[in-house]
Amino acid sequence: LEAILGRPRAASPPAGSKRPVVYLPTWLRWSSMRQRPQYLLAALAEAGHPTYFVDSRSAECVTPEGIRIVRSLRGVPRDHPILYAHYAGVRTLFDRFVDPVVVYDLLDDLSIFDAEEVGMPEERRVRAHHSVVMSAADVVIASSPVLVDKHSDERADMLLVENGVDPRRFGTAQPHPADLPADRPVVGYHGAVAHWFDFDLFESVASANQQWWFVVVGPVAPEVRGRVRRLEALGNVSFLGERPSDEIAGYVQAFDVGTIWFGMNDLTNAVNPLKMYEYLAAGVPVVATPLPACHDVVGVSVAADADEFTRAIGHALERDRAERRAMVAAADEASWDARVAPLLASLEHLGLVRVPD
Repeated sequence: LEAILGRPRAASPPAGSKRPVVYLPTWLRWSSMRQRPQYLLAALAEAGHPTYFVDSRSAECVTPEGIRIVRSLRGVPRDHPILYAHYAGVRTLFDRFVDPVVVYDLLDDLSIFDAEEVGMPEERRVRAHHSVVMSAADVVIASSPVLVDKHSDERADMLLVENGVDPRRFGTAQPHPADLPADRPVVGYHGAVAHWFDFDLFESVASANQQWWFVVVGPVAPEVRGRVRRLEALGNVSFLGERPSDEIAGYVQAFDVGTIWFGMNDLTNAVNPLKMYEYLAAGVPVVATPLPACHDVVGVSVAADADEFTRAIGHALERDRAERRAMVAAADEASWDARVAPLLASLEHLGLVRVPD
């Protein structure tokens, strides 16, 4: 680990300047399937914080958002950083920094790690680190009210920082992707396909509605590839695989309806779907399973079974321009700049925004 990651040794920030933000290495890559952490980091960079994303697999560069991609901790400041952590296991790296401020982000229910950590020694499981980080963090944020309620006994001062959207990215017209079908309405989904995807519901709706194309853009987990092959055999279903994050807005804009096919369980009950806001910012109506976060949202219909889903997609295809403009306006209110404001305010209140004198 030492040989790979090294020790922080970039120049220390001057007193009074905004603290640098450091994303410690995990499985995420900056350019692949952009998720909440990447967007939050971009919002912090926009707010004036020098921001570093550590990924040993990437070439060192500065992104258009001002994020500095570095290959090891050698490229980040040691002194006075804000360490953004959504994976509790990175706490083993905290002691490499001087006067760090830790922001712990609960993206999802911790049960998301259960299937991935079968057979792993207890001391290496996320839950073994979670309570320590919850206690030690200067600020703890969560993506949904469900997660805030669930963990309020651990941190009464948790902040709700819901998922949001980059309105410029998804609202600015993009080229139509060449690999999307054009001979019938496109019912689209973008994001990872894994055990939380409701394959039975998807198959029922797709097989009963050959008049629509069902398109999925995103990586497919190895354990569900058999189900995906079965769905592709229907003839009106296309799994396109993962696409670069910079191309996703073009796919979303080409959808006639955006869908969220999450099965209902403890994990998805806590989800605040990023894709919901991205569909809406592109003026694309949404049909989702009855996730708590999807109720009472402008432009979003919830459906619990195949018949309801089919009816909801049909109604969504009939939405007029005025309704679509209302969706875009609602998404504008969920911009990442607005979402990150409570976190910045909390850091300011605690006196942790700037490097101490």
